[in-house]
Amino acid sequence: MDTAQIDSTTLRDRRMGFAILRIILGINMLGRSMVRIPELNEFASGMAGNFADTILPAPFVHVYAFVIVFAEAVIGVLLIAGWKTRWALLTMGILLATLTFGMLLQQNFGTVANILIYTIAVAFLLFNTRYDYFGVDRGFRVR
Repeated sequence: MDTAQIDSTTLRDRRMGFAILRIILGINMLGRSMVRIPELNEFASGMAGNFADTILPAPFVHVYAFVIVFAEAVIGVLLIAGWKTRWALLTMGILLATLTFGMLLQQNFGTVANILIYTIAVAFLLFNTRYDYFGVDRGFRVR
């Protein structure tokens, strides 16, 4: 195998790896919102109750719970489709930062560790957007 074939194979593998991780993150985000939407009021009320012993006011947490669910849905769809990928990842990073803050207020360090794993995946994808090949964004760049 010559160098050009190896480089071509490596590039294709990186593009496929990017797509797999992007799509899995998207499915995860969309799935989280889809299971919460049917019981959105209960989710929001429960979340507000979980923050009762923190500095965050219950009405703020209640409203923010709705924002989280709809943000997860939009981010999920965008990542699955590969459309506005960079912005979807940035938005997901911001959402993860807010969730980290909330979990720290609750001293829920196990969840903070889980959020860090998602954050590493988001950062990895952002660092490697040059390999974002299989998605709607590519169709717009080609034209």
